[in-house]
Amino acid sequence: MNKTKEDTGDYPEVFFDHVLIELSKNRKDPCEIIRELIANSYDAEASKIEIYPLLQYDGFIFFDNGEGVSETRKVNDITPYKAFFSIGKSTKVFGNSIGYKCQGSKLCFASNKFTMITRCQKEKHWRSVSIDNPKDNLGKFDLASRNEDDNPWTTITKLFSKPDTHTQSILEQLDDNFFETNFTQGTLIILQGVDIENFPYYYGTDGHNYENVSNDKKKTMEAYELSYLRNYIRFNTKHGDVRVLHPSKTGFSASQANNFKRSPGYNEKCSLSLWIKGELKEIEPGYPYLAKPDAQDLLLIKSPSHVSRLSDGNFYYRAARSFELNGYTYHVILAVDGYRRTRDNYQELNRQGHKGARSGIKLTNQRGIFICAQGIKICPYNELFEYNGLKKYGVLATTKGQQHYVLMLDGNFELVTDRNALSESALKVLKSNAFIERIENFLQEHSRNPVFGELINRLNGEREEVDRDSYIDALNKNKEKVQYRTRFKVTNIGQLQDLWLLAPGEGEENWVGALYTLFSHLVPCDSPYAKFWLRPRTFSGGAGLDSIAVSLSENGFSADIHKGLEYKYYFSYKDEFNHLLTVTDQIVSWELDFPENNKNVQDAYNYYGKTLNVKELEGIGYKVTKIQTLEGDLYNGEIAVISLKELLNKTFEIEWETPPPKPEKTSRRRKKSSP
Repeated sequence: MNKTKEDTGDYPEVFFDHVLIELSKNRKDPCEIIRELIANSYDAEASKIEIYPLLQYDGFIFFDNGEGVSETRKVNDITPYKAFFSIGKSTKVFGNSIGYKCQGSKLCFASNKFTMITRCQKEKHWRSVSIDNPKDNLGKFDLASRNEDDNPWTTITKLFSKPDTHTQSILEQLDDNFFETNFTQGTLIILQGVDIENFPYYYGTDGHNYENVSNDKKKTMEAYELSYLRNYIRFNTKHGDVRVLHPSKTGFSASQANNFKRSPGYNEKCSLSLWIKGELKEIEPGYPYLAKPDAQDLLLIKSPSHVSRLSDGNFYYRAARSFELNGYTYHVILAVDGYRRTRDNYQELNRQGHKGARSGIKLTNQRGIFICAQGIKICPYNELFEYNGLKKYGVLATTKGQQHYVLMLDGNFELVTDRNALSESALKVLKSNAFIERIENFLQEHSRNPVFGELINRLNGEREEVDRDSYIDALNKNKEKVQYRTRFKVTNIGQLQDLWLLAPGEGEENWVGALYTLFSHLVPCDSPYAKFWLRPRTFSGGAGLDSIAVSLSENGFSADIHKGLEYKYYFSYKDEFNHLLTVTDQIVSWELDFPENNKNVQDAYNYYGKTLNVKELEGIGYKVTKIQTLEGDLYNGEIAVISLKELLNKTFEIEWETPPPKPEKTSRRRKKSSP
């Protein structure tokens, strides 16, 4: 029986309720929960991981045979059991484990029901615990309410009423024999009602979301190969460790591959299997670098300088190195594969312009330069080529350059809370002269290789030619487009009544600002809308804003009369505002989404406000009021959100003209004359 907080139970150390909510939802990919659980399994020295998607319940069962979640062994003054349910407390140490912040596992609590069954070595019983709606109830959960469980297979069965055939086949797999034979120690986690939209698309493995695949394609590519979950595991988790090189298969140096094996946390022995159509299918460990060409293919491969188009290249090159810096080991891994070779061999990855169903993971997102932490690919980092010493390789950071290679930089990089980006300390390492020098030496050495060197030279040559031609072409196209754009005249202003002005187009926030500035100096003093015209003083507002402005009646320069002004082509209350609401006094947008009252407007800095329609802004905009932090700290201010197009119509006499669109070119085929 669960105890109340008034009792003397042992409770998790949940310091802030809102932290749990943010952590449980703060993910960039629907499968990040799997990434975190796999990392925990590796940290627990598991040799076996099994994943069972439960599509009927929008959830899954995750099992590993690691050391289990101990209730008695304390590390860092907390047991692993208590740490799992707590925030900010961990039994792990940076440098030895991925999960040293003890926050990744909190993604499990973005679900309707959480269940854990665990057992440590030499324990006589399994221990089981379930929490309904953990986001709401974790802080009230008594850790002592777990049960000693002699029949955990029965505990699992009771969780699922009316299981379908898919679920039933999994329950039959996890029977008493499974527990008594395979689960002598380890952890089994069951999630139901995971907070993920379109759960079957990401976690389905039986081909249910691949109806558009042709019969021929089905013969050559099983739904398993197209599974989003399977490919996410291969490309983005600890099981897809970038340091596992498989040299005999991929062509990396065997000596360098063996050297990587001495890295902290390296493990290529853990078996990971995914439940597919009634059976477990194993996923090979290590990042899926493409296999080296066979002898026959090598005869057909042309180097980058000898292909007519780089996009048709099937060239290939491999290089890797380790180096020490400030007591830590770092790894550099370069796999060059021409774009044609990449497209042909990563059949399971989506690519631009392809209409057939694939896994949903984009090919373009798997190419280029990446930062990795203890083997896990974390995030792209093309900024590296902006540093002195590496700028000469900047062409590799271009979209066209990234098509042909992957460059992994791996080490003990510290990550931010959600572990999808780098902390300041990690960035400090990457920007250091010593680190940049090591990367420069690596690239310089391997640029002497014909394949990699020719690729860089070819990209640089094409870039110079394309840049020159594209500038001229873009200018000419924009000149041609002018005649088809919407235009307007202001008929009650003498200087402008015969002059056409272009309406802003998408992405032309600067033109919105220029028009607003121009007409702010021409507003009639008696206009009832004069109060909504501010006079911009600068086109640089600080804090990221576009302008600092004053009311039309002001002519002084004291700080308190100036206002923060932001220009947009289109503004919607539904989109995150990319500046601080608390420093913004007015948002001027050409196109505007007019909301109902009390809709949320949120910025990127933890503030949000409520929309309010007021009579004085009827037809031209609305206000954002009640601005506060997510924690409830109020800000006494409001923002006017205004459509410049509608404000012009209200303030001046406007004549609009929209020409017909540019005619589409039609090809005329000449009829062949009869002989």
